[in-house]
Amino acid sequence: MGRFSDIRRGKELNEALTKLRAWEDLTRAQKQALYKQQRGTSVRVKARRTKGYVESFGLVGRIYLPVRLLDNNQTGSTQATLISTVRTAAGQSDRTKASDFTSPQGGVLLDGLKGYKPAKLSLTDRGTALTDNKSRVTEVEYQRYDTKTVSSPFGAKSDTETYDQAVSEIGDQEAIKSFLTSDGNRIAFTPEVL
Repeated sequence: MGRFSDIRRGKELNEALTKLRAWEDLTRAQKQALYKQQRGTSVRVKARRTKGYVESFGLVGRIYLPVRLLDNNQTGSTQATLISTVRTAAGQSDRTKASDFTSPQGGVLLDGLKGYKPAKLSLTDRGTALTDNKSRVTEVEYQRYDTKTVSSPFGAKSDTETYDQAVSEIGDQEAIKSFLTSDGNRIAFTPEVL
């Protein structure tokens, strides 16, 4: 048996359950329409990408694998600033290469490797609080922000650098430290998958 406080919330929770079941009965198109309606003026980051390469952490030798890098020619105020911060941080110390880079002596461009996912840096900028805070499902109010996330692949700067060393060096950049001083901003790293 639950606590008295849980029992007292029975009517409220039952109403939320009824609304949840009604939500589950909606079609996919109806759910998407409600999502777009609630999203309002909040706009997702639309980063342009271009072909490039990163050096693998896990393969032996100078092995370069294809990735989609953030394009240098991005416009838009807040979005461009966030994209630029991520692009600069991921590309620091030559961790990303343009598609026309010159491969070093003994380097190999490995374009056909199946299942490869590069290491990734993601920055999340928690924006301003939104006024439409109701859940589309239960209509319960909660705190929501105009959050934007941008990510970029990155690789090793040399054939001896480990993933942990790269993460430490990227996280230690002044631009990243400055970004993280804003309340709610986050950084995340995802290791490569071979």
